Amino acid sequence: MAGAARASLNRGLAVVGLGGAAAVTFMLQNAYNSSADCTAENAPNLKTTLSSTINIEDLDPAAVSDTSKPMSERMTTYVRLVQKKLVESIQGLENTGSASGSPAQFLVESWKRKEGGEGISCVLQDGIIFEKAGVNVSVVYGNLPSAAIRQMSADHDGILQKLGYNVGGDDADVDALPFFATGVSTVIHPLNPYAPTGHMNLRYFEIRHPRTLKNGQVNPRYTKNEPAAWWFGGGCDLTPNYLIPEDARYFHEQIKSSLEMQDPAFYPAWKKWCDKYFWIVHRKESRGVGGVFFDDLTLPSWSKGKKSFIPLYNGEKSVDTQLVGAKQHDENTLFEAVQAVGNTFIPAYLTIVQRRKDLLFNHFNKDWQRLRRGRYAEFNLVYDRGTKFGLQTPGARMESILMSLPPQATWKYMDAISGTGREQSEAATKFSIEQDRAFPPEEVEARRKMQATLENPQQWV
Repeated sequence: MAGAARASLNRGLAVVGLGGAAAVTFMLQNAYNSSADCTAENAPNLKTTLSSTINIEDLDPAAVSDTSKPMSERMTTYVRLVQKKLVESIQGLENTGSASGSPAQFLVESWKRKEGGEGISCVLQDGIIFEKAGVNVSVVYGNLPSAAIRQMSADHDGILQKLGYNVGGDDADVDALPFFATGVSTVIHPLNPYAPTGHMNLRYFEIRHPRTLKNGQVNPRYTKNEPAAWWFGGGCDLTPNYLIPEDARYFHEQIKSSLEMQDPAFYPAWKKWCDKYFWIVHRKESRGVGGVFFDDLTLPSWSKGKKSFIPLYNGEKSVDTQLVGAKQHDENTLFEAVQAVGNTFIPAYLTIVQRRKDLLFNHFNKDWQRLRRGRYAEFNLVYDRGTKFGLQTPGARMESILMSLPPQATWKYMDAISGTGREQSEAATKFSIEQDRAFPPEEVEARRKMQATLENPQQWV
């Protein structure tokens, strides 16, 4: 593998559990070919196929709750069902739009790689209710080279030490380890400035024992369908342009209520982690009003074969900030928590859009919406780990990577309300005077309330 490609792979593997379904997809571009001297450019994707609907005839929905089946199959089934539910729900709401225009339709593009792995990208653009909505699913697998395994271990609490393999070098047990990853990711940008942007992603990653060791001997630790290490990641969050406390509270109430049935410790830990992850450092403000975010959701390695308390990190990789679950968990209960996030996001978010989609708005509102979406784009391009990795990966599907970006965004120099460093800027003072003359007072006040909330994240429930 070329040096640049290997470096890109290593960066991606370090964050694959954090980026979302898109990041899982991008990792495959190099990872599957890690044992060969090739790059993604030499192994192009197969021709994609287009459709107007998602075909799930090959799925057995009962597999999701069938504990006799491997988690890879259960999670793959679940994310594909979630994708279909999301697409149908968004399309249904889009179809309720004004009779004066035609509702937009989802474009469904399926792709496959000849080396292994597939995905479905569903995108709706220029609609009556939604300016843009995307729902992606990825199912990928391959082999992690030794350098990638070491990098992943450094970023995921010493997985290599827990696995117990000597990786790389003349005396190595293995030169690569098989992996599997799947996930679903959605970003939804409504047309109405009073309707918030919604985002959700759910993902699953596992490392498997190889059938044989480097010396050719049968690996005594290999067991079909039993991974060597596994974890879930994901979350959901809300990004309004205007602060409507009722909507923020409702969204958080729904997520909290759903997660409390799984474990009362989940919501407070994951809410704080979400606030930390979606903080735009260079702007000193949050991307939105938060939600939940989690990663490395697994069982401690020493608990193999028995139930255990699950450590929850409060947004930090430090034992000093661990939170301990209020219940004992196993693989199935953690999967149920992941499903709780996915099953709750769809009705909670679309209920808010339903409330706001027909509110009257004007050019002042659209102007502010474009400014706020500029910040959304900044976060995704500067901080989002999946997006950053994808942009650095040769041969990655750029259209899928950039699917999350809003269709329209604006940047203004030293905006009087949201400009960074405006307190010390004479330009901001000048613009503020001009804005007060030109804008309705209620518009100025609404923008200031939103900005103040973004700079000081709140506890909504």
